[in-house]
Amino acid sequence: MPDSFWETYSSFANTAGGYILLGIRENPWGISGVKNPDKILKDLCNSANNKTVVNHNLLENQNLQVHTVGDKKIISVYIPELAEEKKPLYLKGNPLRAYIRLHEGDYKITESDLKRFSRNSQPALDSELLDEYILEDLDMDSVLSFKNLLHVRYPSRNYLAMDNLDFLQTIGAYQIDRKDGRRVKMTVACLLFFGKYNAIRQKFPYFHLEYLNHRNCQGKERWSDRVCTGDLEYPELNVFSFFQLLREKLRATINDKFELDQNSERKSSAELQDALREALANMLIHADYFDGETDIKVTVEDLYYTFMNPGKMLVSESQFFLGGRTNPRNTTLITFFRYMGVSERAGTGGTTLLNFAKINKFRAPEIETTLAYTGLKLWIAAPLDSHPEFDAKEQLVYEFLQKHRQGVAVSDLETATELTKYQIRKILNKFIEQEWVTKTGRAKATRYYCTPSIIERADIADKVRLSLMRQ
Repeated sequence: MPDSFWETYSSFANTAGGYILLGIRENPWGISGVKNPDKILKDLCNSANNKTVVNHNLLENQNLQVHTVGDKKIISVYIPELAEEKKPLYLKGNPLRAYIRLHEGDYKITESDLKRFSRNSQPALDSELLDEYILEDLDMDSVLSFKNLLHVRYPSRNYLAMDNLDFLQTIGAYQIDRKDGRRVKMTVACLLFFGKYNAIRQKFPYFHLEYLNHRNCQGKERWSDRVCTGDLEYPELNVFSFFQLLREKLRATINDKFELDQNSERKSSAELQDALREALANMLIHADYFDGETDIKVTVEDLYYTFMNPGKMLVSESQFFLGGRTNPRNTTLITFFRYMGVSERAGTGGTTLLNFAKINKFRAPEIETTLAYTGLKLWIAAPLDSHPEFDAKEQLVYEFLQKHRQGVAVSDLETATELTKYQIRKILNKFIEQEWVTKTGRAKATRYYCTPSIIERADIADKVRLSLMRQ
């Protein structure tokens, strides 16, 4: 078995799983077949059980299949994603001989990637206790603001009567170090949430929070509004003050036009406020603050908002949007947000975003996550309106596809748009390349349809769930 098989085996296990096909030729594409498939499968299983070859065996009988195509045999091997706490899957006893999947290639990890795998396998790093930090390293305005906020929510708990250290210990920001004479120490989460900027930077040299509003820029302006750590206008920006400040700034971006759509149907700005709040909190709760390669950044564009943070999302895209399962990177930080009434129900942040898009018939939210970062895009535009780059011909084709979700033939598009077959195929090829459109079938049975969004996939999952419940 060539080394390339085990490199792909490693990359699939460390990324999102996948199928390896043996007996397929790539250049030019074709079926070459394999000889003696039983021996190949036996050799695969023996090697997968050999720790000098690979550190985890993920091969199971149901995931190893032999298929007959004409007079040839091919083998399909399904590689599931390895659990986060067991990653990385590496080769020949060397953790740096691990691979990740990027697009269609297998890439050897770097030392930074190895550290990311290590952090991903150890959630709750924000509960680490700090020896060198004291109360004076915290921004007292942030502490008092948070204390007042909790007093309003829980007046019977008498938070205002507590001194600051007692209050911080009560909410878990300070904790007892039972290995050091029961001394009370500051947690990493406390430093991030309430800390003074310079104190945070000493522990996290790359700590950077930024907000950019690109709407209504005049002339050569790159933004109409900006918030950034290190700016003298915001000298002590920490996670709490950034969240509070941005919640107001994002609310201010919801203008009156959002209240009525193109059909004069009233839309609720409260739904957008909730969605923006959840997206902002999700970004801050799940960020890997130990990673210095990606900034924590929020941007406002005409048709969408983006939220970027360092660190891989520790659940899958479908788990995030469909809800029901959460795996927070920072378990103490999420507690602070829940005290404020944000992210109170575990695993529902993604469903809030999905329902917002669904109710308003907007383009579905999109999330991209890699080992290094996670980016979320929240659209405030219908699918067709979210493509201002389309020319008139492309708009005709895309609009027809949107109205006929069951799939259409090229001849259907010719009749509806009065474009030539050449023009239509050129547009469809562009859409397929961008993954906006999916092609199925061959020859006269070929059909084109808009690639199902996460909203449509969620609807299908709901129908399957309900069907199973009725059985």
